[in-house]
Amino acid sequence: MTYRELLAGNADFRRLWSGQVVSEIGDWLNNIAVLALALELAGPERQGRAVAVYAIARHLPLFVFGPVAGVIVDRTDRRRVMIAADCARAVLALGFLVAHAYSSLPVIYAVGASLFSASAFFNAAKRATIPNLCRGADEMLAANSLSASTTAATIAVGSACGGLVATFFGRDIVFVLNAATFLASALIIRRMVWRRPTAVEDEKVLAGVGEAGRAGVAAYASRSLRLAVTEFREGLRYVRGDGVLAAVFVVAACWGLGNGAARALYSIFGARLGEGAASGWLARPKDFGISVLFVAMGLGGVLGAPLARRFNSSAESLGARMGRSLCADGCALFVFSLTPGLWWAAPVLILREMNFAVWWTAQQTILMRRTRDAYAGRVFATHETITTLTMVGSIYLAGAAADRFGIRVVAAAGGSIIALSGLLWFALRRREGEIVAEYPSRSENHGATHE
Repeated sequence: MTYRELLAGNADFRRLWSGQVVSEIGDWLNNIAVLALALELAGPERQGRAVAVYAIARHLPLFVFGPVAGVIVDRTDRRRVMIAADCARAVLALGFLVAHAYSSLPVIYAVGASLFSASAFFNAAKRATIPNLCRGADEMLAANSLSASTTAATIAVGSACGGLVATFFGRDIVFVLNAATFLASALIIRRMVWRRPTAVEDEKVLAGVGEAGRAGVAAYASRSLRLAVTEFREGLRYVRGDGVLAAVFVVAACWGLGNGAARALYSIFGARLGEGAASGWLARPKDFGISVLFVAMGLGGVLGAPLARRFNSSAESLGARMGRSLCADGCALFVFSLTPGLWWAAPVLILREMNFAVWWTAQQTILMRRTRDAYAGRVFATHETITTLTMVGSIYLAGAAADRFGIRVVAAAGGSIIALSGLLWFALRRREGEIVAEYPSRSENHGATHE
């Protein structure tokens, strides 16, 4: 099924997807102005720490509120959850105006954390709604593929628009536009006709009367947190019993350590390279430089998707392709750290993101083929948790180190760690002749028992 057929034939999914497009463009449009403002307020001595803390403020709420959001989404009308989250984000997004007016970094951090706390509820409801809207496996595959491709495209479009608006009209306009995109998303999703059959009953269970209703929500949230911890441990136990999965997890954690340096420093690179490329002819060269690099990231993601499908169409030699692409990913970040100007850095970043799509797809395919279906949810949740946590920890360390040793040294170190993780993968893999047996399909996977 093509994307056009999906959007033309499924009106409710078209509305959900349209809301995603509008709100994600607003996210990335806003991100450029916020990063540039944070760098400006921090000053040259604390830029690394400032960006690192803001990145952590964006990531941690997804872990803190993720389990609670899952419970709420499963017990209420998901359409209403998305609308409420969008309305909350529209109000919270205006908090960046306050941060700008009072030149306050703590307000930037607080607003960013609050905004992404609300996003945890929207994202959980959106992911849970997609299977309900799709009719059959073909529609679901097309919907998931379109949703992922849309995220990469909105990075490019939103970053480009954010850089242009912030550069020529000012950052306050960007903050207002971001709030408006959330309201637009809420209005689009409100037009969805679909409604969960049991949503009305579930709302009554949660709402209750007064304290009883609130106590019910608190009880569900508490149980979900305990369940998340339990499933995380079970996922780790399952992975430890399988040599291939354990190797994937170790390498993914090492990649997260190296990539944290990139995430922490991209905006600083963009700001400084933008000043060198556009200072004197643009009012806000920092915003422009950050925008160029984030547009490059999004463009690389868009171009990398078909490349990944082509290179990973065969299950044979997936391990070798993953290792080579990991090494190339680290080398690309190392080269990026040496680029002398903005127009050299952007093409390198495009190539890095294209290559990232190849190794990430190979890794996910290995996980899917190796993991028994009964453990798939726990394995993927544990993998995402470990990768993100190592990356978040690395972000702060990289930001602090950049203030002391310089951004190029830290970015080069991050690239070296990623390249070494690729070599580590080859060291952990089994013999070359066992690759097909090493990555069987789920139906063939009867390896170690983990009952």
